[in-house]
Amino acid sequence: MRVEGQIAMITGAARALGRSHAFAFAREGADLLLADRCEEDGPYRLSSRKELEETAAECRRLGSRVLTAVADVRSQEAVDAAVAAGLDGFGRIDILVNNAGLLAPGGVRSHELSEQDWNTVIDVNLNGTWRCCRAVLPGMVAQGSGVIVNTASVGGLVAYEMYSSYVASKHAVVGLTKALALEYGRSGIRVNAVCPSTVAADDSLGTTSTAAVAQAMGATLADYERGSSSYHAIGRLVTAQEVSAACLWLACSESAGTTGTAMAVDGGFTAR
Repeated sequence: MRVEGQIAMITGAARALGRSHAFAFAREGADLLLADRCEEDGPYRLSSRKELEETAAECRRLGSRVLTAVADVRSQEAVDAAVAAGLDGFGRIDILVNNAGLLAPGGVRSHELSEQDWNTVIDVNLNGTWRCCRAVLPGMVAQGSGVIVNTASVGGLVAYEMYSSYVASKHAVVGLTKALALEYGRSGIRVNAVCPSTVAADDSLGTTSTAAVAQAMGATLADYERGSSSYHAIGRLVTAQEVSAACLWLACSESAGTTGTAMAVDGGFTAR
């Protein structure tokens, strides 16, 4: 699944899935534009600039050229500036991995969500994905090639309670993915989505969202992961590395015939 010589932009890259994706693409030969908001305040602890630079340093150790950018995907100006920095530094962007996202505010029934809570999740997960696509697509059209991998979720394929804003946003990301695949296929651009189920917490990647969901449900992380595992056919949660492998496959030439799809990496969660 080599992506050697390709330039990949990864959002939400400071830690968790984004860090895993960055390491995976670095190992397979890509040069990287790593972007993150780099402000820790949020519904759970978000990423810091220090964590983004730690991710970048490890990717450089793995052999990649790396640029970092501070960008909140809720701002088109910030996203455009990050993309411009990548184009200035590398000359092009071949791959976009839209990883930035929020699972919360949530953990309550829909009528208990404030409008601000609803809008925050929609703006990051859906609008932010669109903004990043919007920023890279002109260059991809001009070069006649490109790959976009959007992060949806099993919450984009099925529904579950207490996180309606997240479920709505991820269903919309799947729809956006399909629409973009149709619009840009003749320009040599493929657009797919990856749909993970609950990803096992990994201290080496600095994951916090799974623990935040457990807390919202009034459970310990261990109890939440154990309970969630029982809904997976493989009897365990998927790992960040398994999700990253799917992103790599969707980005590389081996998947050249695949576009407009939503690939579940869910250990059989949606097979029921």
